Amino acid sequence: MSHIDDTLTQKANLKFVSKAMKQPLLSLDEEKKVTKLWTERKDVKSLHILINSYEKLVISCAIKFRKFGLPFGDLLQEGNIGILKAAYKFDTKVNVRFSTYAIWWIKSSMQEFVLRNWSIVRIGTTATQKLLFFQLSRLKNKIQNSSLENNSTEPINNQIADDMKIKVSEVEKISQRVLKKDLMLDHSINNDDEDNRTPLDFLNDESLNPYEITSNNNIAQNRKKVIGKSLNALNDKEKYIIKKRHLNNSPFTLEAIGKDLKISKERVRQLESRAFSKLKKRILKTSKVQDLI
Repeated sequence: MSHIDDTLTQKANLKFVSKAMKQPLLSLDEEKKVTKLWTERKDVKSLHILINSYEKLVISCAIKFRKFGLPFGDLLQEGNIGILKAAYKFDTKVNVRFSTYAIWWIKSSMQEFVLRNWSIVRIGTTATQKLLFFQLSRLKNKIQNSSLENNSTEPINNQIADDMKIKVSEVEKISQRVLKKDLMLDHSINNDDEDNRTPLDFLNDESLNPYEITSNNNIAQNRKKVIGKSLNALNDKEKYIIKKRHLNNSPFTLEAIGKDLKISKERVRQLESRAFSKLKKRILKTSKVQDLI
């Protein structure tokens, strides 16, 4: 889904573009003078002149990257960051125009921004995957046209994989990610003012509602109270057996309890059975018996 800016943002972007397009480009001599002042003296005024003069490059690149559905204003900002990086790394001793050098930093900044924001799950973790992500549509069109001319029946993904010397599975993975963007659960499905239903409206929430949670908590608390009081009907050995066998996170075995109480395993089982009978009689007499159902 392509991003659509609100009216105020659109006006701000238009104002920025209009102002940038009016800025004159630097001549070769002017460019050399400005870049020298910045690299040697860190003259901030010269840096501003450099950035303002080449914002046309930023706008040109941002327009090309708009097809990825991200905010135009954010792309412009990333492009300006690219110019700043180019200004800090530019070597005046190398015989190349600053604009030629800066364009690669502008594109690089925008590409990284697209990869970071295209999907919640990061894509393009390797250089080959990044290249494939941005060149996939062009490569597919090129191969399709070539296949029509040569009557080739080889799958497009296989041809791309052969050309780029990568696995077919990598091409298929990137293709699926490009075609299937993240589904936004809170966005309207039909983009219709009359039908504002979102995917969230179709998700079945199987969790308990607040009333049920409160009710269950109350029942659990009442059960705990009833069982706690009922244990008073048992003698010390019986109480020990019930707690260790049935009210413990790691239940003891009959043999382990027998060793603790210095009685046989069979005697522990008998005491356990007798304790259950006592508990049952005591619980049935309580007024909260309905909470134990």
